[in-house]
Amino acid sequence: MKTREIVQPVKLIMEGASKLIIEIYESQKNIDFQKKYDDSPLTIADLRSNEFISTNLKKLFPDIPIISEEGVEEAKKKETFWLIDPLDGTKEFIDKSEEFTINIALIKNGKPLFGAIYIPIRKTFIAGGKDFQAFSEENGNKRNLQTCFSKENCRITISKKHQTAKEQRFTRYLKKKFKKIELFPAGSSLKICLVASGDCHIYPRFGDVGQWDIAAGHAILKASGGNIVDLDMNEIEYNSDKTFKINGFYAISNQAFFSHIIQ
Repeated sequence: MKTREIVQPVKLIMEGASKLIIEIYESQKNIDFQKKYDDSPLTIADLRSNEFISTNLKKLFPDIPIISEEGVEEAKKKETFWLIDPLDGTKEFIDKSEEFTINIALIKNGKPLFGAIYIPIRKTFIAGGKDFQAFSEENGNKRNLQTCFSKENCRITISKKHQTAKEQRFTRYLKKKFKKIELFPAGSSLKICLVASGDCHIYPRFGDVGQWDIAAGHAILKASGGNIVDLDMNEIEYNSDKTFKINGFYAISNQAFFSHIIQ
């Protein structure tokens, strides 16, 4: 199966899930939520989006198991599986920010073959895969995504919700490498999209994240010239038989940029 062949079916699924999310976003003045086992918030929008995506992926691809933040199907030792976050940026959703997304990735042998991110408020679809160039599509306008690199300036995207002392120290380190540093705080998987589009050069994250938080963005970033590596500089891999956690990473624009900052 060529990854470009699943772009349109996945887009339609994400548009359907987005409508469910927006209905709740617009109908509730104060978003109702509860706390999960890890103290992260959960809304009815997370659950409805998860059910819609899972049901429709299963109809189209009945033999591919699904791993989601909101429910893990039996998928141990499977070479190929879907990895989804039905509502990435739940805190942003609750705060009535626009920076929440839907993430869907297809994983094979630990590698992200395909990734799609949908931004419900903007109705923006972003996708990238092993056999096609990453692109974004909004209001019928499509543009290819390509990362960029500069030895003079560095644009860093960081989390609005999860900044730590380690991120701050890393930013100070980069100030020694570049003449000019600019910070672009953002929510959800939009940070990886900023690197993929060339608007930023790097997204560092030193805390734990779920595999479903970055897998779709990883595929998109690879299809635009970049990559995501762990804190030991190895490319991130995804597995169906672990705890589904990633212990920090760098989302980078390209190898030339990364080589420059670690010299």
